[in-house]
Amino acid sequence: MMASMEDLRPPLRLIGYWSSADTPDWPNPNDWVDLDWDDRERELVAIYLAGGIHAPYATAGPSECRICKQANGSLELTDGTYLWPEGLAHYVRDHSVRLPEVIVQHALKWMDGWMAKTGMWTRHGGGRSATVQCDA
Repeated sequence: MMASMEDLRPPLRLIGYWSSADTPDWPNPNDWVDLDWDDRERELVAIYLAGGIHAPYATAGPSECRICKQANGSLELTDGTYLWPEGLAHYVRDHSVRLPEVIVQHALKWMDGWMAKTGMWTRHGGGRSATVQCDA
């Protein structure tokens, strides 16, 4: 029997799912707050997260931010590599929750390609400079 394309796809990696009574070994977002994180880089990661594709299945329902308790979405998003809850951009943007560096670099690489295609990204001396609105 031949494998389908779906069988050949690597599984999505979960990011931004937090500890609860059912998942006590998952991370606590408060442990990942980085108030010294560069505002521009943080905003680029938040834009990447907010721009994910809606996952094609139902989720467990609405979630609440574990830090400020505001309603925080009910969908799951993906880029084909990672899967995350809709509200993850809120954690990054509003609470400076810094994801592991491998994910930050993945997001910045993705944003680099996207912004280069749209003309919103320029390079200055090897650094990144973006024309994005950033409340700094």
